[in-house]
Amino acid sequence: MPARVRHDEVLTVVQVLEAFRKLDPDLPIQYALSFMTIAQSEGISIGELAERLGIAQSSASRNVAALSRWHSFGKAGLDLVQAQEDPRERRRKIVTLTDKGRAFLDALRAIVNPPDHRRAAKTA
Repeated sequence: MPARVRHDEVLTVVQVLEAFRKLDPDLPIQYALSFMTIAQSEGISIGELAERLGIAQSSASRNVAALSRWHSFGKAGLDLVQAQEDPRERRRKIVTLTDKGRAFLDALRAIVNPPDHRRAAKTA
C-alpha cells in the first residue's frame, strides 16, 4: 500500500512553487532547482551547478543568467544570484545569492518552517 501523503506537506510544496511563480509566472522548474542548489551551496561554480543538476554547462549558464540581474540582450533577470569571476581561475564563475535572493530564501524558509511551528518544536 502506498505511503499516505499528508495534506499539509502537499500544501507546503504548493506554496513554495507559488512563491517561485510570483517571481515569474512562466518560470521553468530548472530555474527553481538552480536557485535552490545555489542557495544550498553558495559559492558553487557554474560547472559544478551543471554537474549537480545533470545539465549542460551552457544550460547552467543560461539558468544563472536568468536568475541574475540581467538575463540577456538587456532583458532584466530576477536578481536572485550573481556570478563573479573566480580570481584564481578567470574562466570559472562563482555564483552567490544577492540580497534579494537571500530575502527570497528566507521567505521560502518561512513557508517550509512557519514561525508558529518553530515555537511549538522548541517547547515540545
